[in-house]
Amino acid sequence: MKRIVFLVCMGAMLISSVSAQWWLSSLSLDTMVSPSPVTYDPYFGNDTTGPQFTFTVRIKKSPRTTVNFCAVIDGSPSPSSRLLTSSSNSLTVNFYQDSNYTKEIKSSADYTSSTIVVGSFPAFTSTLTKTYTVYPRLDKGQSAPWGTYTGNFTVKLYDYSLPNSSYLEDTASFTYTAIVAQTVEVRVGPSSGSFDTGVNLYNLDLGEISKGASASFGIFVKGTTGYTLTMNVASGGYLTSDTTNDKIQYSLTIDGKSYSLGPVVTIDVQTARALYSKVLLGTITIPPEQNVEAGQYSDTISFSVTAN
Repeated sequence: MKRIVFLVCMGAMLISSVSAQWWLSSLSLDTMVSPSPVTYDPYFGNDTTGPQFTFTVRIKKSPRTTVNFCAVIDGSPSPSSRLLTSSSNSLTVNFYQDSNYTKEIKSSADYTSSTIVVGSFPAFTSTLTKTYTVYPRLDKGQSAPWGTYTGNFTVKLYDYSLPNSSYLEDTASFTYTAIVAQTVEVRVGPSSGSFDTGVNLYNLDLGEISKGASASFGIFVKGTTGYTLTMNVASGGYLTSDTTNDKIQYSLTIDGKSYSLGPVVTIDVQTARALYSKVLLGTITIPPEQNVEAGQYSDTISFSVTAN
């Protein structure tokens, strides 16, 4: 009788051991492919979304009972981090479960029941994988100068309905990258305008100049890096006419500073890699009582900007 009891106990121990080993290795994540870089324009009036990417949960074989699981996305260097960094600058990205960007995927440190990805494999299912789409979004208007911004993230899979560290089954990592292009642009327009209302060619009407005239205009610069703004006045500061050989001399001030008018005159220089949105006020003044023939007189003043 003792021999029989011993054999039965040994059999029970062997069965229990095999079952536990199968259970611990049942869930896993497929290796992830990092999404392609996204281009972010800090001046763009809408949020930047995409590119979408996926992660896949796999179960080793059909379970005998329903297996529930959940997943979160942890950042680096802290789980809650959603920062993409470029040198000392940063961008924030958030990850969502839906294309309407209403259900966020948070981290193991700050989740709620609605901000985790949840799923299950029903008992005796023949479907052994489940793939989930992640929808990234970078909110508009972030102060991000030129650079390549990257962040490292980890999908964490738990064999449980909540992210309990005791039930962590597997992890898979990916890198998310956003590129802010090196751009600087200049526009001209009304002194009360802005870059968005500025144009490449702006006509400034000085009106009747027999008693002198003065008119102002705006120079609008925006860019994602340092720049040099220059002015070119080929005439040397004279209005000329197609119908007469007379010339009308004028002067120009920009933000209250007078400039000698000629080729390649430097107006503004910025050297820091930063986000710029700048307005400079130009004023053209014609002295009175210039003895010239009647006619229409004009000149062209050109502005150009290059990245530093």
